[in-house]
Amino acid sequence: MSGHVLGTVHTAIAVSDLTHELGYWQQVLGFTLLGTTEVGGPLPEQETGVSGLRSRLAMLALHGQTVELYQPLAPGSRASYRPSPADIGSWHLAFRVADLDALIRDSAPWGWQVRGQVAVVTEGPGPVGARLAYLHNTDGTILEFIQLPR
Repeated sequence: MSGHVLGTVHTAIAVSDLTHELGYWQQVLGFTLLGTTEVGGPLPEQETGVSGLRSRLAMLALHGQTVELYQPLAPGSRASYRPSPADIGSWHLAFRVADLDALIRDSAPWGWQVRGQVAVVTEGPGPVGARLAYLHNTDGTILEFIQLPR
């Protein structure tokens, strides 16, 4: 049977400093905070298969997109994952923006930097004339921002 997926519920991103990232996602990207909590115990352990998992998490929303930012608190032994966009298993979330240059400028004080350089789509299938940029932070999270042609 095909068609099992009915829709996207949320995108979850592990962060090293939840408070800092909440500031960026709210003040720069414009997301609304839906709530915060701390989770641990059987449910996250069963779902993830990680014994002793405990995290602080926040749910944010903007234009029908929900993002979960979570800061793992336990177990203490965990790795940082900082893939290149060419690495298998890497991923990114893409957002449409009105002013890419302003977004880049406003992101810098929060530790987000352009990964390569701003690129322009010159042929299809994408929107010709669109300006694109990958931004990344010290956690290794990659977000793509796209300014469509006017």
